[in-house]
Amino acid sequence: MEKLKPIEHWFKATVFSLTRLLLKRKARDFQPLDGLQLKNVLFLRPEKIGDMAISLPVFDGLKKHYPHLKISILGSPKNEALIKDDPRFDRVFMYRKVIWRDISEVLRIRKQKFDCVVDMIGDDSVTALYLSQLCAPGKPRIGVGKVKFREFYDFNYDPRMGNTGHIIQNTLRLLDAFGIDSQTIDCYATPYIPQSADQRAAEFIQTLRSNDSGTPLIGYNLSAGSPTRLWALEKAEELLNRIQRHCPKCRTVLITVPSEREKGAFLASRVTGAVQVPPGLSLLEVSAIISRLDLLISPDTSLVHIARSFHVPVVGLYSRFMKNFLLWKPFGQEIGAVVSGNDGNIHDITVDQVFDAFVKLIETRSPVPR
Repeated sequence: MEKLKPIEHWFKATVFSLTRLLLKRKARDFQPLDGLQLKNVLFLRPEKIGDMAISLPVFDGLKKHYPHLKISILGSPKNEALIKDDPRFDRVFMYRKVIWRDISEVLRIRKQKFDCVVDMIGDDSVTALYLSQLCAPGKPRIGVGKVKFREFYDFNYDPRMGNTGHIIQNTLRLLDAFGIDSQTIDCYATPYIPQSADQRAAEFIQTLRSNDSGTPLIGYNLSAGSPTRLWALEKAEELLNRIQRHCPKCRTVLITVPSEREKGAFLASRVTGAVQVPPGLSLLEVSAIISRLDLLISPDTSLVHIARSFHVPVVGLYSRFMKNFLLWKPFGQEIGAVVSGNDGNIHDITVDQVFDAFVKLIETRSPVPR
């Protein structure tokens, strides 16, 4: 698939050059939309789980000011598990990169006659630009972070023009297009957790704490979407055993994607007090478990943002690429993030660095039982 990427990019660039005049907006001063006059709004977020997780405050903020609005979302198979049953959304659509299915989905969307479309992708995207045009022809087009394509949007917040904040704060600036002061909106919004998922998580947590409700639970996420964000297993073993010696009452909860459960089982056998989450859990069930942790240790993945949405402290492992780090670091934390000595990976982060971050973070939350 990676070999086909250059062809895909060339094709998109060619089509765009031929049709750009059809997409361009007439120059005019944008006036904030009157939410009371709108009925239904479409958001475009066909990206990963983390991108969707940090977007949830936008939907809650818009709904808080305009409860009558129907909000729909165009997601992707990568984030479908997070949104498919979420009552925030009146309708959930999918962009699958399968042309005949996507054409059919766009036709379904057009039947809803949306009053405006909001492109949440925080940079220039040919795909999102075309979707915004095709899904709601002629309707106001709201964007964020557009540079080359800013002329094709009625409203665009460019973080470079002001103080660049966390990705959550930047994305919330979309609400300025509706006359809502984004600085008044709560930046924490949790995923929707069904009662059944919450109950299963509660039962699992109860088995760990037994009769001691004060047992500290430390989550450790082994999995990441890229080898550059994977920390060595032997380092994880040394770290978690060191945490156990520091806090004998602590229990470690190991989290992996299904394909890496063997790795989790090996680590559980080498770390005192460690246990894997049960097999076959959904993303929302894992999220419900994370919501009950005292702290999560994880590389830069969607679980960082899910944990922070529940105000769970995070020790995050990041490469030195500062633009990415400043945008995507654990929201609302002054301490806890550990940055490597290079831009490409987290492999050189030491056990001492992570352990020191753990101690500082958990002791600012509450004393560690010993």
